[in-house]
Amino acid sequence: MLTESVNSLSDEQTALVSLDLPLRANLSARENVALIPLYQKHFDAAESSRQAQALLDQLGFGAISDKRDPDMNPSERFVTKLARALILKRPQLVIERPGAMLYDIPYPAFLRGLAFRIENGPAKWEVFDFDWNRPLYD
Repeated sequence: MLTESVNSLSDEQTALVSLDLPLRANLSARENVALIPLYQKHFDAAESSRQAQALLDQLGFGAISDKRDPDMNPSERFVTKLARALILKRPQLVIERPGAMLYDIPYPAFLRGLAFRIENGPAKWEVFDFDWNRPLYD
């Protein structure tokens, strides 16, 4: 589950959740997620928004859809980033240093809970974290 580097991962096959990939602060959670189908899949705005809302609902965070990044707590911000990655529908999901993003909750349990909510999600999940956090994922 833990690996040293994400450098060898294919961009076409992998969706990434990372502290280094911020949300657009002026957009709501739903709008941040809807950008992906809008610009990459060429869906219209209504359909992109519907897909984004459905994914936030599936993750159990539908109530945050109108929140903007500055108004979100760390867990809500993470779920928005996760939804943005999941909507890409790629076979591999990489979460990079979740503790840096989820410093307000016991994050291994939180990640497991989210994984159970995802239907037809990535076949492979990987968490890239510091070696000293390895026991958290066993």
